[in-house]
Amino acid sequence: MKLLMLLSICATLLLSGSFDKVKITPEISYIYVYHKGKAVKVHRIQNTKHKITGEYAKIYRPGSSIQPIRMQAKVKTVGEVEVLNFMTQKANKREGVVIDVRPKSAYKKESIPSAVNIPVSIKDDAVKIEKILSILGAKRMPNGTLDTQNAREILVYCDGLWSAKAAEFIKKFLELGYPAEKIYYYRGGFQMWKILGFTTVTNE
Repeated sequence: MKLLMLLSICATLLLSGSFDKVKITPEISYIYVYHKGKAVKVHRIQNTKHKITGEYAKIYRPGSSIQPIRMQAKVKTVGEVEVLNFMTQKANKREGVVIDVRPKSAYKKESIPSAVNIPVSIKDDAVKIEKILSILGAKRMPNGTLDTQNAREILVYCDGLWSAKAAEFIKKFLELGYPAEKIYYYRGGFQMWKILGFTTVTNE
């Protein structure tokens, strides 16, 4: 009898430590992604009493306006499940890059796992932009055109659907010749990621 009780307690403890209380989808409880060379387990916060606090709990934002769900015909607007798929199917295989365009200070404090920081302010620095394009696999031809045959797919996000940073960054890339079909726009951004209780990382 004591053994059965002990086994029951152990089973309860093990279940309480699982990631099945608050799942991502009915089939998925968590995924693994690489961030700065280390594997990170991405899941949702299991504490059902957890509440979002701080900057991303704000609703009233003077001077900001809601971004449209579709910013350009061929740019794919995605939600969290699609972001996770991109992370496992593209970023983990180095075929795609998750780009956080918020200021460096915000990225250092907290970001989505696997994301690299390219602040939107860089869009006005022609030298840095060309270097970034090259790193992403795009090649500037002698005639000035951009060869994007080997360019990686990119998924861009900023603070949230009230922020224009990601849209500004994407529009700049489109102007430079980056193919729209290789760009994903996570409109919900970091605020929606936080609201849904997903894992975040620091980048100090």
